[in-house]
Amino acid sequence: MPPTAPSGSDAVEQTLLFTDVVDSTQTVERLGDALARQLWTEHDQRARALLIRHRGREVERTDGFFLLFDATSNAARFALEYHAALAAFELQARVGIHVGPVTLRDNPTEAMALGAKPVEVEGLAKPFAARVMALARSGQTLLSASACRALVASTVAGAEIQSHGHYRLKGIEDPVEIFELGLRDRGGFAPPPDTEKSYRVVRSGELWRPVREVSHNLPAERDAFVGRATELHALARRVDEGARLLTVLGPGGTGKTRFVVRYGRVWLGDWPGGVHFCDLSEAKSMDGVLSAVAIGLGVPLGKGDAVVQIGHAIAGRGRCLIVFDNFEQVVEHAASTIGRWLDRAVDSVFIVTSRERMHLPGEEVFGVEPLPLDTEAIELFVVRARAQRPSFALTHSNRAAVAEVVRLLDGLPLAIELAAARVVALSPGQLVERMRDRFGLLAGMRGATARQATLRAAIDWSWDLLTPWEQGALAQCSVFEGGFTLLASEAVLDLTSWPGAPSTVDAIQALVDKSLLRARVGSERHRFDIEEPRFGMYVSIHEYARERLNEQRETQTRHGRFFAGYGTDGAIELLWHHGGIRRRRALELELDNLVAACRRAIVRRDAEVAVAAYRAAWEVLDLRGPFALGIDLGSDVHALVEVADPSLLAAAQVARAMASRRAGRMEEAGIWLENALVLSQQLGDRTLEGMVRLNLGALHSEQGRGLDETQAQLEAALSVLRQVGNRRAEGTTLATLSNLYFQHGRMQESQAHDEAALAIHREVGDRRFEGSVLGNLGMQYFEQGHPDEARAHVMAALEIAREVGDRRSEGIGHGSLALLLASQERIDEAMSHYTQALSIAREVGHRRHEGYVLGNLGQLLGVQRRDDEEAIRLLQGALSIHREVTDQRSEGIVLGYLGDLRAQQGQIGEAREAMASAEALLREVGDALELAKIRCMRGRVEFDAGDHDLAAAALADAERLARETGADSASALYREIASLREMQTRPIGRVVN
Repeated sequence: MPPTAPSGSDAVEQTLLFTDVVDSTQTVERLGDALARQLWTEHDQRARALLIRHRGREVERTDGFFLLFDATSNAARFALEYHAALAAFELQARVGIHVGPVTLRDNPTEAMALGAKPVEVEGLAKPFAARVMALARSGQTLLSASACRALVASTVAGAEIQSHGHYRLKGIEDPVEIFELGLRDRGGFAPPPDTEKSYRVVRSGELWRPVREVSHNLPAERDAFVGRATELHALARRVDEGARLLTVLGPGGTGKTRFVVRYGRVWLGDWPGGVHFCDLSEAKSMDGVLSAVAIGLGVPLGKGDAVVQIGHAIAGRGRCLIVFDNFEQVVEHAASTIGRWLDRAVDSVFIVTSRERMHLPGEEVFGVEPLPLDTEAIELFVVRARAQRPSFALTHSNRAAVAEVVRLLDGLPLAIELAAARVVALSPGQLVERMRDRFGLLAGMRGATARQATLRAAIDWSWDLLTPWEQGALAQCSVFEGGFTLLASEAVLDLTSWPGAPSTVDAIQALVDKSLLRARVGSERHRFDIEEPRFGMYVSIHEYARERLNEQRETQTRHGRFFAGYGTDGAIELLWHHGGIRRRRALELELDNLVAACRRAIVRRDAEVAVAAYRAAWEVLDLRGPFALGIDLGSDVHALVEVADPSLLAAAQVARAMASRRAGRMEEAGIWLENALVLSQQLGDRTLEGMVRLNLGALHSEQGRGLDETQAQLEAALSVLRQVGNRRAEGTTLATLSNLYFQHGRMQESQAHDEAALAIHREVGDRRFEGSVLGNLGMQYFEQGHPDEARAHVMAALEIAREVGDRRSEGIGHGSLALLLASQERIDEAMSHYTQALSIAREVGHRRHEGYVLGNLGQLLGVQRRDDEEAIRLLQGALSIHREVTDQRSEGIVLGYLGDLRAQQGQIGEAREAMASAEALLREVGDALELAKIRCMRGRVEFDAGDHDLAAAALADAERLARETGADSASALYREIASLREMQTRPIGRVVN
């Protein structure tokens, strides 16, 4: 299909017509300037008269015209009459017509005074129309398919349209159908001739082949080619743009040969001099290269210089494509062969497949990546599996297993094909189970070449081409998990065992050049802008290299010590001060390495490295989860350090307690923090004591402990942290106190503490906790009845959470925003944000917030959507979680929601019971604000039930509590009180038994 995308959003459909007078330059030379000027004047007058008659618009005038028409039929009539008019001047022209969207931009008067055209036409339709015109013979009018369709409904009298089939036009991805417009009585329709930039093609199976004969020796495709359409077009564009030496680069198993052969077949007509495939897989020397290339070209070699002979042979074929397949083992001969032929055969293009680049002047690298895991990799597995077992189908029950198979194989085509061949004996699920023995499992089928018969053989081929120091470097790189930086490699790799080995940076570059390491900027999993390159291996190469690592313990020890450096007090503190965002993003990319370093240190009984790596890992897990990993890893670390240095034990206990708290295992978190508090006091470590007290206070606040007990713990933490000068932790403590006061209805104190905390976090540059405090302030504004301020603060908090990569806070932000939207009855938007909040809470394992979202979502469905059944299910799920994590405050709130819903259903007894339980819990934890809201609900229930005395008592209670909290008169609480007070004036309602 031709390109039709407009270049601007205000594009309009237009009929574009290009004309070109044939041999105009020769006409001027023949007539001379004076007569030629007269001729062109008469020509332009006649053409413009036709243009007026057929309601066209002139855009440009050079050797021909560029015209626009609103009606395609008018453009067609113009073209036919224009050809007839040119006959009077003994001239011929070619014309092309296309219909497509363009953007019209009028030039200002001052620009036109300087020679600018009245209107600029922009859009892909313009160059496409010009290509159609350039294809035409003298006297022809050619139409694109869209122009032909436009004329079908509006025929031109006396005219005929005939298809000339499909043409491949340079720069256009897919072949396009070309039509000719002419007069019936004149006949003479003839296909446009092939040119360097366009040629006629016909369908042959799933491919388009050129009508003209093009010699080639491309290997036959023995099975279906899957995917790679985007890469094929990208390679074609690189050639069209002038690349003459392209190295298609990738490790063994990525399908480089199939890819290049496919390109040669699809674009065969681009190469009138032929496509010549030269298989160098058996070449080991200069003579081997020359022999393989001579065979591929069909050139007998004489006694002279073979390089010169082959160069002459290639040059003599004009525009041709030479494919050199599997050049990696003879790359040292690239300059003396390909380098010389490139200079000699200037019309030729060379494509090389290799696992290592050539390092030749003019070389361009085209990397072949694995197949996309969620689309083409699965498709390849299914196609190849069906070839082995025709009944195989991708189903709902096996899709997840197939997806896991291709993921474990990194999307490498060879590995996928070998795995798919096993479906005769194994289901996709069984394949996943056996992936640990992938080298034994992925044995190829009979008939495959030796180096691709198994996955191991394919990697062996690359390994055997490495120098000893390259082998050593690759083996040591296998100690990394999830990739690594150059700095990490310089700390971990030791190449001193190999005399003459280069620096680590040169070793890494050599492995990248040989496609055994992948270089990436940033992260494939997260949207972080990290400029420092990271290196990694495909899983299969990683496992192979790990098997080759001889000094595993020594390498793992160096690895552990390097990554333990991220878990020192100083390193962690730097994460949360000015400029720390980039450090945190970089640290997140190291999570796999941190976990590996920790686990290996546990095995080695290296407590110092284990604790430091665990602390650093927790900094990442606290942002993005899963919190369960923090608990599991912390258990193993704690078992190691129980008899170790008390300071290490205390640090491990604090991190483990944080993980337990985030996951809702509150009792467990309390035990670890109490133990850590004792140790910190024994050690005399005031900073640690302050941090432990801060975490204990936060834990007690979340558990709904008494105000006095929790406040005392946090005030003690604040005193210690101020003494040691830890401003960041001081700000966090103030924010935690604010939460405590908020829960107990002390709104003014809460806001004052949050504002003080916000100032400190901005002072030290702690963006994460700045966002957290902004979110808390937003909810305070919400409770006070100031929705605009609330939304501004919550949106700012959500933006910061995304900026710093804090998934836990991002989920909280979505939940807060949903609550605001629900209060404004923007229900669909609220539901969307609740859904996102719930997804994030479950993703990171934040059980407490999961319960909070379920409760609010259930309340929303029950009140706004009246979906009682689903609302009750969600509310009961929330209750279960709140009880699990011992969050009595949230349990009380949800019981209130449940009671309100039961009242709406007319179940007054159940409503009273739920609300009574809610009131008891909220009184116990001292949450006056939420208790006042429940009392308002209770008042409505009692009023509807006919008990006006109880309703009045509930109203009085709610008013008293509202005064205690200092709630604003515009707040949601006062609106509920006003609503209940207004009910007192209504007639007595029904009595429900």
